[in-house]
Amino acid sequence: MRAATLKDTYGISITIAGHAFALYLDPKSITPFGVDGGDAIDNTTLSNTRYKTKSPGTLVELTDGSFTAAYDPGELANIYAAINDNALITITYADDTTDAVYGYLKSFTPNEHGERTDATAECVIVATMNNAGTETNPA
Repeated sequence: MRAATLKDTYGISITIAGHAFALYLDPKSITPFGVDGGDAIDNTTLSNTRYKTKSPGTLVELTDGSFTAAYDPGELANIYAAINDNALITITYADDTTDAVYGYLKSFTPNEHGERTDATAECVIVATMNNAGTETNPA
């Protein structure tokens, strides 16, 4: 599906294996993981006559993802239990496509509570690409 044909974002969800987030941590917005190729490798030598030369690295890194979520304050213990628990994280989009990576919930920061507003929090998820010691590609 082309991004231009996506009409709205209703129906986006996030799951972290082993944690029933759908019951008490409901995303209002999600910033998916990005990709970063890292800094260039400087391979300039004294034989260069005009330009510094560089090469790209081989390894890439997924940047942190984040989301703002409505949550049930009565379930804080369950949310806290997910902090730093490396597990399969799946973002499901409105068209049922998914991004799935191994990672963990790095932070859960509640926002100010107010009258007639949902309890919301800012959450950061880190892609580890590590499944029990094995480098694992995104799915």
